[in-house]
Amino acid sequence: MRSGTALAIPRLANHVVIGIDIDAKLRYGTGVQEITKPDDVKNVLAEQAVPIAARNKMQFGFASGSSDFQPELAVALPPDSTLTTVTVMQFPDNESAARAAAEFDETDFAVAPDQNERVQLTKYPLAHSHWRPGTPTIGSALAHGNYVVNTFISMPRPDRAELTALVEKIYSAQLPMLDALPPLSPEQVLRLDNDPDGMLRRVLNPDKLGVPDVSMLATYEAQGLLHFQTDRMAAKDLYADAERVAVSSAYIASTNTYTRGIAQSFGKGTGRTLNGGLLFRTRDGDSARSLWSKILDAPDPGQAPSNVPDSKCAEIPTDRYVKDFVCAVRYRNYVGYVWSTQLLDTQQRAAAQYALLANSQ
Repeated sequence: MRSGTALAIPRLANHVVIGIDIDAKLRYGTGVQEITKPDDVKNVLAEQAVPIAARNKMQFGFASGSSDFQPELAVALPPDSTLTTVTVMQFPDNESAARAAAEFDETDFAVAPDQNERVQLTKYPLAHSHWRPGTPTIGSALAHGNYVVNTFISMPRPDRAELTALVEKIYSAQLPMLDALPPLSPEQVLRLDNDPDGMLRRVLNPDKLGVPDVSMLATYEAQGLLHFQTDRMAAKDLYADAERVAVSSAYIASTNTYTRGIAQSFGKGTGRTLNGGLLFRTRDGDSARSLWSKILDAPDPGQAPSNVPDSKCAEIPTDRYVKDFVCAVRYRNYVGYVWSTQLLDTQQRAAAQYALLANSQ
């Protein structure tokens, strides 16, 4: 069951909005959260939402945060930032989704019923929304077929019109993306192909991971990968030639503990592991060459691994307590990108990734 869900969540993430789909100012990613079971819902909604998710048989979900302010690892964003958290969950049918959306909002409203005020969205009258006058936040939940889209927004000013307009922009961007994603039955979740496009057998897997994992062993479309990036506008341009990407021991996909269940809980971005890698597949060799030239545009000629064609390496600046070496290799329409805290280790990973590509059919 867990392995099937770990395949379903990346599939869903490819159809979840990021900030730049809503407003170009929301270019920074502030974190992601996988939802594999009802108990995970408390990381993005209130604790009281957990029994609602369980009672309505929530199957899985994915949450992504965005902001107009670039986050720093382990540092909360300033209060004058605009933050959005978008959570999408799939339920077994339309009825359970509609019931869950109403209950999520009602439970949150009941925390302070004498202070909260219901908000009617003109464009989405079926959405359940409320805010607390004088507070620059708003929460909303909307059922869309088998899906529930939950949004929480924090802005610098307690302006109801601005808050409401941003909620409607989120729904306008998100709902068409879900229309293109047929929901999965519980049985279909179990029957998802682990590696339908041969990416996982081609990506370097030094940790010998065998179970799918959202941030440690998974494949994504370009949209899915952008959730894990800090500057998503720059990343979208950087990875424009990529059709698919496999991640291997790459990211730390969890929210922090500043405040659970609201947009501010996504405040530190998504951390990259100390040792990991990405494998990109592009349309053709020319696209691979273009991507390879961009993702490491200032290599150190003295650091390229010996006897590995189309490879380059460099030490990149970091504010971490260890050094950060990266290498990129290219083979036909694939580009591998690996990193480690030691140059020799990174070079060996690059050579191994190239060998995997050259020997894969």
